[in-house]
Amino acid sequence: MAVPFQYPDNNITGIVSFLQYVNDLTAVPAIGDTGFLGVVILIIVGFVSFLSTKAYSFERAFGFSGFITLITAIFLRFLNLIDDVIFFFVIVIFIGSVVLLLRERNVEEFGV
Repeated sequence: MAVPFQYPDNNITGIVSFLQYVNDLTAVPAIGDTGFLGVVILIIVGFVSFLSTKAYSFERAFGFSGFITLITAIFLRFLNLIDDVIFFFVIVIFIGSVVLLLRERNVEEFGV
């Protein structure tokens, strides 16, 4: 009988080893040592946090989702589920959201 997925090498007793096992299942060699699991988690967290705060302006919703995604990316980087390149990309998005927030603040306060 064919096995549709690989069995774990060791005993999975914690959340970190479980996430690493699931990440190995979704790993693609072209991406590197990390798979798609961390990237998918970041995308889901970003979209859900943006859509949940869409009652506010675009800049505020984007700033909040950028901050929550950055915190999630820090945790995922410690778990080794995302690469440095993905982490850097999230930092760039966060800096862009801060710039948009500052621009919105200047428009509201000074009308510029």
